Amino acid sequence: MILCLPKGICSWNFDLSEAGHSASVEFDWMGEQGAMTIDGKRHEVRKHGVFSGHWTLEANSTTVATARKSSAFTRSFDLATSSGGAVLRAESAFGRTMLLEGADFHAVIMPAHPFTRRASITGQIPDFRITCFAFWLAALVWRRAAQSD
Repeated sequence: MILCLPKGICSWNFDLSEAGHSASVEFDWMGEQGAMTIDGKRHEVRKHGVFSGHWTLEANSTTVATARKSSAFTRSFDLATSSGGAVLRAESAFGRTMLLEGADFHAVIMPAHPFTRRASITGQIPDFRITCFAFWLAALVWRRAAQSD
């Protein structure tokens, strides 16, 4: 299980940890980009265009994974990685739980309870970096929902 703890009571930045791995997940103050430090290595999350639904996870100017939002009206992303594709999608129309499925991934990203930003990731997680990217996208969805209230 990966624990996902916000860095502060009102923060959208998180610390992720599990046995042998750790990450710091951060959003830019403005916009939908950010960065992650995964096991001590810096990764950038870039959005390709203000109105695009395309993000990349990059390390040392090399693309590690890409995510494309399938529709502006759904909470789902198609991920492409070197080990294959995966889909990150909302479990239901009303909850915040997200499912990561495909390319040997079968994980659940779930808030601890309805009134917190604390979360956990459970399931089959073969690549910690891709799981961190999926969590960053899930937190982006949660952040968008909080800002629209």
